[in-house]
This record gives sequence, C-alpha cells and structure tokens, in this order.
Amino acid sequence: MIKWILGGLLVCTVQVSAIDFYAHWGDGKAELSSYKVMQPRYGEVRTGYGVMIFVTEDIHKKTFIKVESPVPDEERLYVLKLNSVLKFPTGIYDYSVMTSVFSQVEGEEHAFDLRKISLSAQEWCGHVFDEVLLRGDTIKGHLNSYFESEGRRDYRLSRPDAFESEDHLLIRIRELKEPFMQAGEVREMEILPSLWSFRLAHRPHEIVAGRVQKGPVELVEIAGSTLAAVRWEWMIGARQRTLWTEKAYPHRILKWEDGDGGSGEVMQTIRVPYWQLQANRDEVYRRELSIP
Repeated sequence: MIKWILGGLLVCTVQVSAIDFYAHWGDGKAELSSYKVMQPRYGEVRTGYGVMIFVTEDIHKKTFIKVESPVPDEERLYVLKLNSVLKFPTGIYDYSVMTSVFSQVEGEEHAFDLRKISLSAQEWCGHVFDEVLLRGDTIKGHLNSYFESEGRRDYRLSRPDAFESEDHLLIRIRELKEPFMQAGEVREMEILPSLWSFRLAHRPHEIVAGRVQKGPVELVEIAGSTLAAVRWEWMIGARQRTLWTEKAYPHRILKWEDGDGGSGEVMQTIRVPYWQLQANRDEVYRRELSIP
C-alpha cells in the first residue's frame, strides 16, 4: 500500500503485482473465443466463423509432440498452444481450416519462443497439411498437398536474428507474461507469413520483410459494449493487418481488419475443459459460443 498527502487528504493506492501467468493458465481449463469472420476467397467476401482455443500443455523436447506418457520433466517443454479454427462456405462447398501454434512459455531469451506451427485445410477438392518446426536458427517445413504442383515436399529456411512468425504474433501481442513491445514502438523484422496466407496464394514458403507497431489504448465497440483495447498493426510484405487486444488481462484478441477486406470480431469467450465436453448435452456450449 502506497500513501501520500494530496490537498490535505490522505490518498491511498494499492501496488498491484503482475498477473501470475501460471495461476491463470494452469487452472486445467482452456480459453475459447468465438468470432464472426469475413473471409475473402475467389474474389468475393464470405461470412464464416472462427474459434481461437488457447490452452497450456507439455510437449516432448525432441519431437514437439504432446506428452501423454510418463516422461521426465527435463524432456518436456511447457507451451501455450493456440488452435485457431476457421470455417466458411464458398458456394456449394465449405472450407475448414485449423492452424496450431506451440509457444514455449519460458523461452531461452524471453517469454514465448515459437517451437512449431501446423496447418490443415480441407475443402471438397481435397486437403493439405503443412508443418513448420523451429530448432535453433533452422526452420524446417513439410508440406503434403493434393495439388500436383505442390505434392509432398520438405523445405528449409534460415532463421534471421530479428524474426517472428505471423501465426505466433497472435500469442505475442497478448503479452501474457511480459510486454512484447512498448506503446508507440515500431519494430522492423523478418516475418514468416501465416501458413494460411500461403494456402490462399498457392505460393512457396519464404520469409519476408515486415513491420510491427504497438499503438495506443483506444475504445472499440464489440457487440454493443465499449471496451478499452490496444491497437496493433503489421505489414508483411505488401499485406496489412490491424488487430485490437483487450487492455484488461488476459488481453483477448477482440477484432481484426485486413487490407483485403477480411475481418473478425469476437462474439463470446468461455473457459472450460473442452476435451471433456463430448456428450450431446454439451452442445449447449456451442450455443453459448454462438457457433453452428
């Protein structure tokens, strides 16, 4: 407690300590946020929905695969996992996409080090699986696609010193353990675009020049409510995206707007152990999230 005298009055303030990441994220639940999404595809904007699932778990230090057997602590990595689900129709058929991001909570140099990204995309023509593993300064990828021009292939990229992944930025900008950037800061870096962006463009994987900026706190309208939010902007090559994270912890991603007309806005957020909610009666949670 801090006290001082101001204008003859005794004023008291409480020294608030930093949020305990492990107390919040180690409660045995996942954070599920649903989004109304506008997704451009084939020259038109489609209405769909998304769900971002944030949860902590252990992965194996060597394989980067989830630990489900007795494995010594020294062979585990404690990660925050983001499963980002996207579903939208294109005429008669649907797209179903999920991107998974695995970020080591206690990184070697700072909080949250990217370890793995994977993407699976399904539509009525076929499906694609893309995986990226990060070890040291090496980025190794594997693509398995139904397109003849892509087929099955491995790829390798050199990891620059000032590097980030666009998929991983969705974890970094939430600043769950410590600030990622200071307000007003602009950071130039080399960025691996999202795996979904490679799918949309059907182009080879590459790292491109990018810029990330943390803006001021501003008010945003979300489902009839006004919330204080931090504005983030990035440019990746010629592609621009603006996102807003909630000022209050745990700094949810509230909305985003893309230069191509795409957008997303949060609908509902719940914290539940979703892997246990498998009965027909548990469909009530889908209604709570406002998803089909």
